Amino acid sequence: MSTDGHDVTLIRGGTGIVFNGRGHSYLKDGEIAIADGRISYVGIKYPGAAGRIVDARGRIVMPGLVSAHAHVGAHEGGRLLLDAGRREFLRSGFLHFLPARRSGAPGFMTGQDARASLRYGFATLLRHGITTVLAFAPGGRDGGELMLEVANEFGIRLVWSPIVQGGRYWLNDDGTVDYEADEAMGLRQLGDAVAFIERHRGANDGRLSGVIAVDEFFGSTPTLRREAKKAANALAVPYTLHFVEQHREFFDTMMRTGRTPVQLLADEGVLDPRTILAHCIYIASHSLVGYPVEDDIGLLGQAGVAVAHSPVAFSRRGVALESFDRYRKAGINVALATDAYPLDLFAEMRMASIMGKAADRNHEAAAAADVFAAANLAGAAALGRDDIGRIAVGAQADLVIVDPRTLTVGANPDPLRALVHLAGPENVDVVMVGGRVLVEGGRLAMASEEQILADVTASSQRLWAGYGRYDAHGKDVSVAFPPSLPDFGSGA
Repeated sequence: MSTDGHDVTLIRGGTGIVFNGRGHSYLKDGEIAIADGRISYVGIKYPGAAGRIVDARGRIVMPGLVSAHAHVGAHEGGRLLLDAGRREFLRSGFLHFLPARRSGAPGFMTGQDARASLRYGFATLLRHGITTVLAFAPGGRDGGELMLEVANEFGIRLVWSPIVQGGRYWLNDDGTVDYEADEAMGLRQLGDAVAFIERHRGANDGRLSGVIAVDEFFGSTPTLRREAKKAANALAVPYTLHFVEQHREFFDTMMRTGRTPVQLLADEGVLDPRTILAHCIYIASHSLVGYPVEDDIGLLGQAGVAVAHSPVAFSRRGVALESFDRYRKAGINVALATDAYPLDLFAEMRMASIMGKAADRNHEAAAAADVFAAANLAGAAALGRDDIGRIAVGAQADLVIVDPRTLTVGANPDPLRALVHLAGPENVDVVMVGGRVLVEGGRLAMASEEQILADVTASSQRLWAGYGRYDAHGKDVSVAFPPSLPDFGSGA
């Protein structure tokens, strides 16, 4: 580090949400210094010189947000599904679009511009103050090179390797959906994922790290899950999978095994603090399951697992976690995640708090401080990182500066409650990753937002226009997913 301060960036003034060794605390009218990509000072008055001064007066300086589970992209299928969907899928969303046609007809995603979708996804994450994301996606035809390339373009921290699939969903000509297990394929893909992690260690200037991701509990075998966890432990990376996000998962598992899905994972020895269960909704005590004779929450808490909680996507399907506070009090590390569109952790924080209060019928539940920590500290802990998700000396300089001086936010006595319940991406002014400014003045620094939006719009419209080729009964998109309002003059 230069002794004359030329390479130091100093953030001065405003309200900092900084780490005090135990949790977050307020630093009012203080200073935060950045050198060599890390935070070098947090306090009242920086004693050295600085080459760049960032005036944060009137604004809030917070740690970069961590999304513990995200499908990075445009979510062309999910955007059709609001207020609609096939009732036999019992609230599940992905079954409407993911299965391949058994007949060989084009899949729903045929014709997608994958680059445009990824660029849109990463751009959205950054514009919402997310600096680290655990992405969930297959490798694609190029084995994941496009994912790494686009993540590097946007400068975000990416936790990813291609997912391990234990089988395939098929859409039959009569419209039914089947699942076909293929453990051998899953084990081959596990080997590919391990090779990918080993080959790309330190990629994207150290912003890439690996994870072993099994696509879902419901579509995998005990052997595949155990082998995947063993590989994750050997590589010292997290282990994750979609878990009881479908209503039928619980009942199907009980009928086949006599054990709850949580009990099965405990029996398999894959539950520990480096395991991240995406969603984890339909456990024994959930009101839509109604089997409280087993203490699934207690088992998860004893293991200290992480749950990646995405309340926005599930609330759209009429489902809530039961509950944010109950999981946390049991010892579960509840980390917020963006899952699907709009890839917005401000929206997830707000919904987590509101749905948590509603689920417990308690206005004190899912407090702003706890929900905010779930969006940074909890995600960092789930990833095994103590250098992100916090503003502390030695931590990565992943910072977000929020400007609350808008009519939407207004005047508030408590900055954190304002962030959780009132702020949004329109308040994000600056985003830094490793001290590098990626968003400034509320705009992306490395790409044209207008071009990103134009490209993803063209790609999405192609998919929607071609939906009738995918639908088993040839329904076009307006029939399968009717619009909210008729066209003017249509007589409807």
